[in-house]
Amino acid sequence: MNLFEKIKAGDICSIARLISKVERRDPEVIKAIKEIYPHCGNAHLIGITGPPGVGKSCLVSELAGKFREKNRTVGILAVDPSSPFSGGALLGDRARMIELAGDKDVFIRSLASRGASGGLSAAVSDAADILDMSGKDLVLIETVGVGQGEVDIARLAHTVLLVLMPGYGDALQAMKAGIMEIADILIVNKADLSGADEAVAELSTVQGFQGMREGQDKWVAPIIKSSTLDGEGIEDIAGAVLKHFEYVKEQGFLRKKNRDRRTNQFLDIFTQQIRDEFMRLVKVDAGIQRWVDKIGDLELDPYSASEQVIELLRNAREQERDSRKRTRK
Repeated sequence: MNLFEKIKAGDICSIARLISKVERRDPEVIKAIKEIYPHCGNAHLIGITGPPGVGKSCLVSELAGKFREKNRTVGILAVDPSSPFSGGALLGDRARMIELAGDKDVFIRSLASRGASGGLSAAVSDAADILDMSGKDLVLIETVGVGQGEVDIARLAHTVLLVLMPGYGDALQAMKAGIMEIADILIVNKADLSGADEAVAELSTVQGFQGMREGQDKWVAPIIKSSTLDGEGIEDIAGAVLKHFEYVKEQGFLRKKNRDRRTNQFLDIFTQQIRDEFMRLVKVDAGIQRWVDKIGDLELDPYSASEQVIELLRNAREQERDSRKRTRK
């Protein structure tokens, strides 16, 4: 079997090898991703986000176990802070989820954030597609942390879990203008600590923000207390995750979510390729270098420069269109 067939058959070594190439942005990986792409779109992508220290990793581990009890296959992508030396993930997946390591229907992988502002690395979307094509029913994606601008997970996942813990009241106030709107399920973890009920009450006061998401005003994000020490709330969270996915499908939102994700994925790739190509041309094209020098010497502002490029693209498109019309005649 070739690599594609091995991944489709769920071969763990082949999946791991391709994700490693994705992380390294190995040129060979593009061909494999192109082959995989038409076979994606079956997995339920679940984002788990929240401030550092709220117990996201332990919660992911417990949820994966609960989904396995329901006979669902699971992929886990844990996005960790990057090492400043190697660029790799600082935290090891099996160190945190060792109890899942022996299950052939659970695939666990740490990915380095590599400084991504939204808590996700550029490789996460491709890795999710690989796990999707390999036959995983659910893909759990744990982000580095959470903040006002760290909402990239909402562009990727079908269901987003926001995990907090007692004592995060001040952080909640700081977040509610941004991150609260993306949460489909709100979780107060470490409910064995004092203040859990107060945290639930505070979350309830800002539930009005949930109605601000276009087209999803009928879904009211449940607030669930959980504790990985005694398993409190884990079954409720798993049930809410599956219920939300059914809601998304029934309301006809799934196609829009998938389309928006692919559009954003295309824009990310396109932008990066344009940047890479431009930087290459700067080194070899004297005309472009003189144009860039004008920007550096303040003879041309960056806004006007950008407008000039867009105008060039428009003109090229018009010329191509006119050429096609003449050809038809």
